[in-house]
Amino acid sequence: MAMTVTATFAGVANVLITDGETSILIDGYFSRPSLLKVASGRLRPDERKIKYALNHLGMNGAGQTQPTSGHLDAVLVSHSHIDHAFDSPIVADLTGAKLYGSRSTRLIALGYGLERVPFHEIGHGEPFQVGAFSVTPIIALHSDGDRFPGEITEPVTLPASVKDYRTGGCFSFHIAHPDGTVFVHPTANYISGILREYGADLLYLGAGTAGTKSQSWIEAYWRETVETLGVKTVRAVHWDAFWRPLTKPLKPIPRPFDRVDITMSEFGRLAERDGVDVRLAGLWERETVLG
Repeated sequence: MAMTVTATFAGVANVLITDGETSILIDGYFSRPSLLKVASGRLRPDERKIKYALNHLGMNGAGQTQPTSGHLDAVLVSHSHIDHAFDSPIVADLTGAKLYGSRSTRLIALGYGLERVPFHEIGHGEPFQVGAFSVTPIIALHSDGDRFPGEITEPVTLPASVKDYRTGGCFSFHIAHPDGTVFVHPTANYISGILREYGADLLYLGAGTAGTKSQSWIEAYWRETVETLGVKTVRAVHWDAFWRPLTKPLKPIPRPFDRVDITMSEFGRLAERDGVDVRLAGLWERETVLG
């Protein structure tokens, strides 16, 4: 009997992908400290908020609202900025999942004292298997204006500052399953031609800062992701103000940092031209992936 692959959005670039037997989570950033806390430079992951989100996603036991296996198998970290990797080692530790990421991601886990978390260092174009899923990391460019570029070179100890979470390697993920393929592209930038050999049924497309770019740039971004992958269902991610807690409705990143309205207006125009279903990913919204 064919399994159904589903994908659920949980703010920023967090996406849970499951076939009911195996579950994969991208990033897992749930603490979402306020801007005031970020400015204090004394940050710690909030385990209560992490567990709240995991329960909403059907992971870790009680409070399941999604049809999942009930356990997490893999946490894939796209890059090591705070709004992607801050909670990832703790999510893996709480759920028994394996952590996948760059050397920078590994140094976050080690700094947290989580040597016990199993870790796999990912590389561009090097696939690995998680259950029936074949996952291929693809090197990506962070969106323009990366405030904390470079590698993490020492373990990140707590409390930490936002600047301790440097980019490290930056990746997108091609997550293929016999019953449907998901592509997660967390950050709004592109490398010309790099996705040419890949296809997908559902694309989670990074929108952050795209609204500050020119129309021609947005068109090129669409061409190098949506068109190249041949995908017909697109959900924009990394559009929300990631310092608001998940207990409140998501709101767009405000001006002058971004113009989500412009991004979605341009995406909508291109989607209508190309016959693509595009909209903002909604919090806890589950999509069925149709291969």
